[in-house]
Amino acid sequence: MQVAATCPKCGSGSLLEVSSVEQSEYVSCPDCSHRFLREPTGSDAPDGVTGTGSEPYDEDELDWGDAGEGDDYVVLYPTTNRPQIAGLMLLLAALLMLTTVVLMNGTLGDADRVEGTTAKANQMMEQTGMQSEEEFDEAFVRSVLRAGIIWELFCTVLATAGGVLVLMRQNYTLVLAGCAAAIVGMGTFMLATLFGAIALYLVLQSRPEFGIIEEESW
Repeated sequence: MQVAATCPKCGSGSLLEVSSVEQSEYVSCPDCSHRFLREPTGSDAPDGVTGTGSEPYDEDELDWGDAGEGDDYVVLYPTTNRPQIAGLMLLLAALLMLTTVVLMNGTLGDADRVEGTTAKANQMMEQTGMQSEEEFDEAFVRSVLRAGIIWELFCTVLATAGGVLVLMRQNYTLVLAGCAAAIVGMGTFMLATLFGAIALYLVLQSRPEFGIIEEESW
């Protein structure tokens, strides 16, 4: 089926072959070979030829947004690399937290390390003036290590799930939960917290790419 379209680059009008006049479709200008998006605007052109406007083709990949109610067009949102960077940050944070789990588990399984950790904890409490009447014992340190391992594993799973989903641009709520898990999970040298904060900022800037449309006020 042929439709009339005007090239946004060279301005020439021509008849172009399309598969359907009711759907948006990329077409190429026969004069300058510029590729642009043809969108349906109506069916009142004579002789079965449908007039249409056009929208410039961007080199960036495009995501489909939600169509407004009662409108005959589709809103397009250009994709960015922010979700990819956010996903990388979350996966790095998960790797750091997993490394922390391995280190804590190694300490828990070594009696000498547990004894050294207990001594260091009591020494730090004494230096800060927070020493209580009863000193920390090895049983308390082991319980803290076990709780820390469980917490880090939980945060690692959430951060990994968030990192994968943000790459797929799906489940915005779980992605935010993954960012929060990376922030509170801390990880080695608290780098997971830094990576989680960066990921959270990028995810908040990428709301339209998850299909979340905000009304613009003029």
